[in-house]
Parts: sequence; C-alpha cells; structure tokens
Amino acid sequence: MTVKNYRNSSMSVPSQKLHGQNVLGLTLIFISTLLLGIWAVKDTIALRNISLVLGSLLSILYCYRFFKWNTIKIPRKNWVPLILLGSMFCWVIFHYLFLSRYPDLQLGELKSTWMRSFLAVILGVGTGIAILKRPAAVSFLWLGIAASFACVLYQYIPKALGAHSLFSPDYEHYIFFGKIYAVLMGTILTAALLGNFVDAIRLGEARLIRTRGLYWLVGTVTVLYLYVFAFDARNGIASVIFLFLVLGLMVLSEIVVSLKNKMMNKSSLGMLLLILFSLGLVFWFGAQQAKYNPGWAQMIDDTKIALQIDEYPNWQNPQAMGYPTNSKGQVVRLNTYERVAWAKAGATIFLPENPLGVGVLMHPFNHLLIEKYSNIGQVLSTHSAWLDMGLSFGFPGLLLMFGSLACIAYLSFRSSGPFRGLISLLSTSLLMIYTVGEVSNQHSTEILFFLIALLAALLFPIKPNPLEQKA
Repeated sequence: MTVKNYRNSSMSVPSQKLHGQNVLGLTLIFISTLLLGIWAVKDTIALRNISLVLGSLLSILYCYRFFKWNTIKIPRKNWVPLILLGSMFCWVIFHYLFLSRYPDLQLGELKSTWMRSFLAVILGVGTGIAILKRPAAVSFLWLGIAASFACVLYQYIPKALGAHSLFSPDYEHYIFFGKIYAVLMGTILTAALLGNFVDAIRLGEARLIRTRGLYWLVGTVTVLYLYVFAFDARNGIASVIFLFLVLGLMVLSEIVVSLKNKMMNKSSLGMLLLILFSLGLVFWFGAQQAKYNPGWAQMIDDTKIALQIDEYPNWQNPQAMGYPTNSKGQVVRLNTYERVAWAKAGATIFLPENPLGVGVLMHPFNHLLIEKYSNIGQVLSTHSAWLDMGLSFGFPGLLLMFGSLACIAYLSFRSSGPFRGLISLLSTSLLMIYTVGEVSNQHSTEILFFLIALLAALLFPIKPNPLEQKA
C-alpha cells in the first residue's frame, strides 16, 4: 500500500490520536525490552510484576485503538496459535476445578505463574502489533537480553582474573537464576539477532545488513564465550549449532526452489556463506569447551546406561543410590545420566500413567516419583520442559502449548512477511530449548507465553504506516 493510500485511510484519525498511539506502541516495546532483560534475573520479581501489569493494561488500550481505527482482516489461520494459548488457560482452570490432586499448590500457581503468563500474552500481542507498525524497532527489543549478558561479562572478568584462568564457571553467583536460564536467554538472543540479520539480507539494504550483522556477530560471540568459560554449558553450544542447522535447511530449500526456477537468489548465497562462517565459529568454541568438559567424550556411553532405567534404578534417588558406571568403568556424568534417564522415565512411565497430569508446574516429576516409589529423593525435573508440561497438565496441555509454537513455526516457513527469518529461527529454537532444558515453571513459562504471543502477532498481515512512524 502506498503512502498516499495510507494518508487517505488515516484522514479520519486525528493526528493527535495518531501521535498518542505511536507513543503508546513505543512504550510497549520499551516495557517488553525491559522485561526480556530481567525475566530470568534474580531478585527482580517486583519489577517484573509492575512491568507486566502496566504493560498489559497499555496493551489492551493499544489493541483496542488499533482494531477500532484499522479495518484490517486477519486470516483465521493467524489466530490459531493465540486460540491454542487461550485454550491452555481454560484447560488449566478446568483442571483445577475438576481434576486437581494438589489443590493448594495449583491455586497458588493460578494466582502467580498463570496470572503473569496471561498478562504476558496480552503484552506480547500488543508489542507484536506495535513492531509491525514500526519494523525498525524490532532490533531494540533484544537490547535488554544483551544488557543482561553484558552484566554477566562484567561479573565474569574479575573472577577470571582472580583465578588466573579464562575458564571460571560460577553460574550460581551470576545474575541469572542458574545455568539453564543463561542458556535459555542466550538461545533467544542468538536466534533473534540471527533472524534479524537474515531478514536484513533478504531486504538487500546494505546499511541494515552492516548494522544487524555487527550486532549479530558481537552478540553471538559474547554468548558463546560465556557459554564456554562462564557457564560451562554444553546444551548452550548445542542450541547454537541447532540454530545454524535450521538456517541451513531454510537456505537449502530456497536454493532448490531457485534452481527449479533457473534463477539463483543472491540473498541465499549470502546466507550460505553466513552459515559456513557461523558453524566454524561455534565449532571453535565447542572445541574449546571440550578441553575443559570431559562430558562430551563419554556422552554416548553414558547415554546407553541412562536409557536402561530398569537395569539401573539409580535415577529414582541418585542422592542415596549414587550413579552407575558405564561400559568403560567410568562413573557416568551426572548431567548426561540425569537428563536422559529422567526424560525416559517421564515419557515411558509417568506420562502414560497420568495422561491428564498432576496439575502443578513446580516439580511434577518429583510429585509422581514420590507417589509411585515413596521416594524421598529430590528429583526436581525431567530436564525437558515439554515433558514436564505434559506431566503437569497431561497430553491436552502438552498438545496445546507445543502445538501453538509448532503452528507459528509452520506459518513462518510459509510466510513472505518482513520478519520471516526472525519468527522461523526463534520459534524453532524455542521448540528445541524447551525440549532439552528444565525451563517449565514460573518465569520460564511466562517467557514462553510472551514469545508465542509476540511471534503470533508478528505474523499478522499488517503493513507499517509511514505517517505513524513519523508521528
């Protein structure tokens, strides 16, 4: 649509209201940037609550004005992810009313985690629409996460200098709640920066390519460096490798289509070079971590033992039973053994036995373990958020949450919108990190709901209004 058409369609909207709507949209983006920066940071609950309440109220006002002033028809398929999210809230309430096994715990989560998740969805939708109306602001959205990693780097440097070693993992004392939350936020940041860079390459604007390329390079190198030397996070390195492999598949599919049309897309060739450079970068950091972390070397042997949950019942209470040895006589690495054994037990024993879930997000695996084996050990998570969500709210809850994100990924691959790269890479990265990470309760659930709502809104076929951008 041309600027002239926008001007004609906006004549009924007073310029003062247009300016107010523009300011409101920028405020939503700022609040979301702040929230993404502090969501996984310790001792920020009060600021998070204030930001969510204020942001959701402003988002309701923004969306009301937007849909009142704009007669834009959004296809039904674009509403499906949000409908699934809404259905999840209905299922949680139904579960509490009729299926609850731990009513007090579930009521506490309804008043806290689920309430904040609901507010996060409202904020996510409003922020997504605000970015659609002002696309350049999408890069600003990730500055909060970048600032949090800059703080970790500031904390890490004196530790490394004091230890006289670059390898100074001390993740319990960094600003994040734990190592897995550093991996979660790092995955979001690297996927978002790479997605922005890919979208810039597709647009073919040299200045935008240089700017976003620099942001991507600095952000990715910083995250990878901290993954290796500050957090010793193998799953962090794996998540970045997965990200570039997804991009590789996207680019290869575009090249195949281009060859069929006998016309090679220059942007595809540019992204292919980007992938080769990126994989070289991440494998270099992976090689550095392998020098310090022997878990890579014995991972296959440890996995074989961990899969034998009947022969080796240590997973039920490793504090009391200890850990088994692998075929080479080595004691299995704790994180590999626990991650695989608990995931298999959850998927093959507890989920089939509890198809509707126990109703609580906080440590459902431990509740089921105590119920079945009268075990007093502390086994808090299966190390897979999707599986834990299934244990919490059964197959219906798992299908609703996983399905909403999978639907976004599917729609993004078929989209020709300006944020195709961002939505595709971030949605698939979230599918992966919530598969291999123990991030299924409290703030990590809120983050997931916010990002699903944000990405769903970014898929809306809304074009930027030049008048609004200048207002």
